Amino acid sequence: MTIYRWTVLVTVLWCFLPAAVDVTILNIAVPALTAEMRLTAGEILWIVDVYSLTMIGLVLVTGPLGDRIGHKRLLVIGLWVFGVASGLSAFARTPAELIAGRVAVAIGAAMIIPATLAIIRQTFHAGRSHSVAIGAWSAVAAGASALGPVAGGLLLNHFWWGSIFLVNVPIVAIALPVVGFLLKNEVSETKQPWEATSPALAIVGSLGIAYAIIALPHGHAVEIVGSGLIGVIAAVIFVRRQQRLPHPMLDVSLFRRPRFRTGAVASTLPVLVMVGFELQLVQYLQLTLDKSPRDAAFALLPMPLAALIAAPLTGLVVSRIGSRAGIFAGLVVAAIGYVVVADGPLLGVGLALVGAGHGAVQMIASDLIMTGAGAEQAGAAAGVESVSFEAGAGLGVALIGTFVAFTGSFQAVAIVCAVLIGATITVALPRRD
Repeated sequence: MTIYRWTVLVTVLWCFLPAAVDVTILNIAVPALTAEMRLTAGEILWIVDVYSLTMIGLVLVTGPLGDRIGHKRLLVIGLWVFGVASGLSAFARTPAELIAGRVAVAIGAAMIIPATLAIIRQTFHAGRSHSVAIGAWSAVAAGASALGPVAGGLLLNHFWWGSIFLVNVPIVAIALPVVGFLLKNEVSETKQPWEATSPALAIVGSLGIAYAIIALPHGHAVEIVGSGLIGVIAAVIFVRRQQRLPHPMLDVSLFRRPRFRTGAVASTLPVLVMVGFELQLVQYLQLTLDKSPRDAAFALLPMPLAALIAAPLTGLVVSRIGSRAGIFAGLVVAAIGYVVVADGPLLGVGLALVGAGHGAVQMIASDLIMTGAGAEQAGAAAGVESVSFEAGAGLGVALIGTFVAFTGSFQAVAIVCAVLIGATITVALPRRD
């Protein structure tokens, strides 16, 4: 039984890896894409950001869908969509085609991410093995976001930018037969009703707010205010609707639980900072420091390595030190790392500190979210975990990208990231474990 459970863990992590990497893997290809397609600053942000923004609404559907049809079945469908869409995106020739391809890839990822987390929750019920399993998932989540530009840089050193998408196809081809043979499809006995309004409101809200932020440096006042107002109104209606529905797609009542609420905050805000920072970092390394994609990839390597090491180690010790101490330590380490990066000479040390801090916090946040909800709400909790991660990633790219458009200084970005991480400490720490 133990061997089976750990084999399941390795399998779902393999499935989760490309979906997590795709949040940031395109970042390092921005200079090459800009030169080939003559992209505007707005088009760059949309190509990078639409992946996360699309998933914000979709995971509200796919998380509970796994409870209805079984998370194995959801995972298989997601892998097929993700693989096919990745193959098509590799051969896009216009910005519109690439944005459409990113949306299609996001549809598949929106099924994969909550399915993998829910399968872990169902397989590892409690105790130390549960913490280790969640730590491993969190290590991939945090490490993959940092690993994306590294993998992309190595691919760009030998192939054209489309290889960043095409690499997903063999990963999916390996995963599908293993998932079909190994996993069991468990369907929840409770069937919740479906409605399309909630995810539509979530997507309109996130896209409207992001559009207003991205258009801020160069857009017209009517365009900025109009899109922002539409986004905010849609978001408010969405929240109020979830509070009224007998079977909400995003169970807002979960946020009344201290552990769950802390996990959601600790998952969203640090990801917002890290993903937005990383997009600017890869451009700074290539456009300002004139590094090749390969050299930029190696310069980034300390961040994913530190995250991959820190997350599982945190899973082993968090039961002793407590969630509060773990989150505090992780955020402080990450904040120090951003300051070191801004200083310049010790870039590798700073990136290692950033990766270690974020990896630790992501592990604790994932554990708090999944253990803060009951086992019968594994799909809904996984959906919230995914929404938190993708909302942070999507808003981070928009906010920090817009900040750079105004300041033009990467060092200023790093200092702002340190300040934001420091501010997160005041709102993310739980009053009790």
